Amino acid sequence: MLNRDLARTGQDFVREAWYLAAWSDELDRTPLGVILLGQSIVLYRRGDASPVALENRCAHRSLPLSLGCVRGELIECAYHGLQFDASGRCVHVPGQSRPPADAAIRSYPAVEQDRCIWIWMGAPQNADTAKITPFPWMAKKGWRQTKLHARIAANYQLIIDNLLDLSHLSFVHSSTVGSPELAESARVKVEPTEDGVVVSRWTLDVPPAPTYAQFGNYDCNIDRWQISRWFVPSTLVIRNGSAKAGSGAQTGDGEQRFEFIVCHGVTPESDKVTNYFWAVTHDFLYDDLPSAEEFHRQSHQVIGEDIAVFKAQQEMLERQPLASVVDIRYDAGPLHARRMIDARLAAQARAPRKEVSNVPA
Repeated sequence: MLNRDLARTGQDFVREAWYLAAWSDELDRTPLGVILLGQSIVLYRRGDASPVALENRCAHRSLPLSLGCVRGELIECAYHGLQFDASGRCVHVPGQSRPPADAAIRSYPAVEQDRCIWIWMGAPQNADTAKITPFPWMAKKGWRQTKLHARIAANYQLIIDNLLDLSHLSFVHSSTVGSPELAESARVKVEPTEDGVVVSRWTLDVPPAPTYAQFGNYDCNIDRWQISRWFVPSTLVIRNGSAKAGSGAQTGDGEQRFEFIVCHGVTPESDKVTNYFWAVTHDFLYDDLPSAEEFHRQSHQVIGEDIAVFKAQQEMLERQPLASVVDIRYDAGPLHARRMIDARLAAQARAPRKEVSNVPA
């Protein structure tokens, strides 16, 4: 049975992980306030453009630092002008020669990679950048992308469920990327990995969905693939593609190949709100801007339809938190993800209780 704790308050999150905090073009020298895993954080860029993530609170009277400004390498509080460096140490207090010894706030490891700002929410000494989910298509030469950052009134696990069970395309997205065969005749394989799960979905010798017919230029049946790779706890890469039926798509060949890749960052704000980062990337239509814009419009229609589903699910979970639910065949991938998250949370709860701190001594 599905975990029914989605509507509860106070849900904990996996903290020893990199989370997508912002798209690169969302961040400049102006402080940006965000709430991630229940923590209020301020992001900004230093003079060399490197990202900084700090506790969004002045150590003096707790005004959010996101209301202040960046001066050189320092962020300045808008209330009394205290200035903090990238380590979270207060280095200047107007009107006195030196700051109080304990005037410091927590800093978080932050990295810019693949046009994304990533933040480590756990113990700073464990922040291994090799564990960041790669999104190389975001910055790949010759590739276009369209993206979205939305705050959604829904629990993050509802979004992960959606992305690991793509049978919903048949019903939610029937006018664009959906077709009946995705639910009725898909061949689905679930492969657990050390850091997540891969769900492979193939539908063979089927009519193309409307978006595929239009941009793949198909006048024949196709073999279609959807390969969803989830990285615990909150990022996914989905490869979507097709080729002329029977032309070798399953071995990596195939005539009239048509493929696009979708990158997802699913970052909880709270147990009821999620920061959802979504980007469609593709290497076709690069020189055909009108067609690319139409492909992007249809892609945004798809994500808008999904968001409406997430919100409706959350509302019902809160209204009837004890209602009975069942599992179906296509739930194998989502259930594996939930079990992995539960295992990480259980291990986190068993760990010695320490105040995770990156506050300068």
